[in-house]
Formats: sequence, structure tokens, C-alpha cells
Amino acid sequence: MIKVAVLGLGSRGKNYGGHLAKSKGVRIVSVCDKFQSKIDKVKSAWGVPCESCFTDEDAFFAQGKVADLMVIATQDRDHYAHAIKALGLGYHLLLEKPVSPDIKECLEIERLAREKGLKVLVCHVLRYANYYRYVHSIIKEGVLGDIKLIKHDENIAYWHFAHSYVRGNWRREDETSPMLLAKCCHDADLLYWFCDSKFKSVSSIGGLTYFNADNAPVGAADNCFDCPHNSKCIYDCRYQYVGRGLGPFIGRHKFKWGTYAFCTSGKKKDIIAALRSDPRGKLWSRCVFKCDNDVVDNQTVQMETESGIKVVMTVNAFNESDYRHTEIRGTKGELVADDRGSVIRLKLFDKKEKRIIVNVIPVIKGHYGGDEGIIKAALSMLQGDDNGQYTWISDTIESHRVIAAAELSRMQGGRKVDMSEIPDIVK
Repeated sequence: MIKVAVLGLGSRGKNYGGHLAKSKGVRIVSVCDKFQSKIDKVKSAWGVPCESCFTDEDAFFAQGKVADLMVIATQDRDHYAHAIKALGLGYHLLLEKPVSPDIKECLEIERLAREKGLKVLVCHVLRYANYYRYVHSIIKEGVLGDIKLIKHDENIAYWHFAHSYVRGNWRREDETSPMLLAKCCHDADLLYWFCDSKFKSVSSIGGLTYFNADNAPVGAADNCFDCPHNSKCIYDCRYQYVGRGLGPFIGRHKFKWGTYAFCTSGKKKDIIAALRSDPRGKLWSRCVFKCDNDVVDNQTVQMETESGIKVVMTVNAFNESDYRHTEIRGTKGELVADDRGSVIRLKLFDKKEKRIIVNVIPVIKGHYGGDEGIIKAALSMLQGDDNGQYTWISDTIESHRVIAAAELSRMQGGRKVDMSEIPDIVK
């Protein structure tokens, strides 16, 4: 029987814990979250005894080592302290990304795990999705010849960006991470995987161009409930979370992230009450042009690998839906991957274009199957299978290094940063 402890019951912790609870031969023996309401949502379903449920992390760690694996799915800047404590107790880790906005903390976690002979698997779930595995296999098999150029776009839906990066937990760099790290370390990891080479140099430009006071409508209030524009504004909090008859959230998902962020109830009246009067819920009823957010809403990164591949990555907040778009150019042909329809277009030179539809689970249900895939990998890891595909922390370091370089470049007006300026693992 594999025993698991889960620290952090937001959307990611609840997701991973749910998959683990359903897995054969696995038992979740302890959970911790600062909100009792989140614990109440899972403890019965997962079969966790009340005495093993904690709202105080010190009490949670004071139990000592009660499981084989700890899932750490807390906020970005908490990962380091939690990982160090867990490794000190002898836990293997399933660690939510990003590892830390401080590259030196990432390196310290890697060093400690290596010294103690413990395994740290980082949740770069896109590597475990069939869709991206298919793209990787085409590159690996040499179908495209030598890769020369990759262009990759991370397109964030306007409603997702408003929820997470304007009103929400990832709105301020000093409290969490730069937006590029929080949202795109997945993408940087994919690019590192595709290129099969470390990066040589990086430059980046970007900024907060729209979600600020300069773009507030005339007469806009500080919160949606008092605003004269709320009946027409697409960012109105009621429209975002419960709808107003028509719109992008009716009949699709009514933006369930609200139930993770500020209201454990899915009932309309409870969500509105939380947005109107709950101290935490009121964060999400603020005008998107009058919040305390400071992370960028669009950014471009140019990279060159040590093997000579040129890479361009963009991220922006101005899209109807969430999707990634990737173009890969090689000496024998080109590949275009757009995950909205899970279609891969393969065009070898002087050949007819081939359209490949990959059988995947929709992103809203778990990153195209990647969430379930990483849980299977974690269990294989614990069972001693060293032949599987794993996103070890030693591999994750490169994605965090390249984003650290991009942020250094952006803060210095787009200066070209040599990767030798960014700390790396000391073997």
C-alpha cells in the first residue's frame, strides 16, 4: 500500500489528490490546508481520518513521516520551505510547478534531494499528455530533420487572466512569481524537451499594458457591484462567475475556479454573497482596472540553445480561450501544433500535408490527460520503475533558469542575457 500526504487543497492539490484517491493500492493518510472548508470537501471522499486533517502546517509536519509521498500544491513562494521540511523528514515529493521564483531555492531543493537519495517529481504535466508526447516523438525520430526554429505561443483567455493574474493569487510578483514563471514554466519545459539542449542566451520584452488604471472606463467604481458599467462589462464579477443570462460562462463551466478561490459552494446565491461581502471573495469583485496587480499581461522571449536552435515564445492575455500554438521548422519539413483541436499538421517538403488528430482528454479536464499521466508516473516512481518518463527536478531547473534569464532581460530593457549569468546545478 502506497501512502500519500497532501499539502495544499486548491485546484491542483485537489486534482492530484483525487486521482491518487482513485488509484489502486494508494491511500491518502493526511491532508493539510489553511481553509477547513477545503478539507471538509475531500476528507470523506478520500477516507482521511479527522485526526489526520490539519489547518496548521506546523502540526501537519510535526506528525513526522506518515507516508511515502507528499504532494506539495501550495502557493509558489511556499514551495521551498515546504519541500525542505518534507525532504528533511524523508518524503519523496510530487511538487507543483513552479518550484520557486528564486533559482537558488530550486537548486537547494535539488541538492538536498540528491544528497538524501530522495526523488522529486515536478508537475510539468504537459510532458505526460499524449498530444505533446506525439509532437516530441516526431522530433525525436528525425522526421523533421535538424530543428532550426521553434515558435511557441501561450494564449491565455481574457477571463482566465482576469481571475488569476489581475484579481487572483498570481497578481503580484512579490507575493507569488512573475507571470512568465507561474504560467509558462510548462512551456519553457516543453521547449527544453523538444530542443534536447540547454539554452545559451535569452532576451525578453513585455509589460502590463492593459489591466491598469489608465484603461478604466470613465466613472468606473472600485468594485463591480457599485459600478455603472457592470451590466455591459465582460469583466463584471457576477458575469464571470455566475453569468447574467447569456455569455461565455453559461452552459460551459460557469468558471468553477471561483469555488477553489473564494467560495466552496457552487450555488449562485453563495457565490454572489462571497463576492459582495466575504473578505477573500471581495478580491474577485474588484474592478480589473483598479486592482493592485503588477504582473505583465504580455511578453515575448527570444532564446538560442547551445545546439543552435532559435526559439521564440510569447504569452498574452488577449484571447477568447486558452490554447497553445506551436510551429517547428526543420531541414526536412514543418510541424504546426494547435491544441484547441488536438490537431498536428505535418508538412514534409515536397510531400502532401498530413493532418494528425491525437486522441486526448480536453484541457479543462486535466491538461489533455497530463494530470492523470503524472500521477501514474509518480506511482511508477514509488514502485521502483526507473525506465519511465519523469520530470525530475534536475530537468526542471533549466526551465526555471531560462525564465530567470528572461525576467532579468525584461527588467533591463531587453538586454541579451548569457545563460552563464544564471546559476546552474553543481554536479
